Amino acid sequence: MRPMFDDYIAAAGLSAPEAEPPRKDGWLPSEPARLNLDAANITSVLWATGYRLDFTILDIPVLDEWNYPRHQRGVTEHPGLYAVGLPWLTGHGSSIVAGVGRDAKYIAEHIAAR
Repeated sequence: MRPMFDDYIAAAGLSAPEAEPPRKDGWLPSEPARLNLDAANITSVLWATGYRLDFTILDIPVLDEWNYPRHQRGVTEHPGLYAVGLPWLTGHGSSIVAGVGRDAKYIAEHIAAR
């Protein structure tokens, strides 16, 4: 939004202080975190992809030739790894808040049945 604000300030002939440099995010680790799921007794992972798909965190062979997780209704071939919210997971509404519930319910029932 900064360019929009700068344009407005210039067009309106306003005097504004110089922008502060962006603050450094100090909370991110310097290298990727690793976790032994077996040692931590973690048997399931629910993976939220956010607003854009980014599967770079995966260090297991579950992606197809298009770098998309192989799955059946959100259940991947890797035991305990599930996905919801993906475009066309089971239907056109799978990736929107109003439509993800059906898929999430299925995954929750699948996990509970394990």
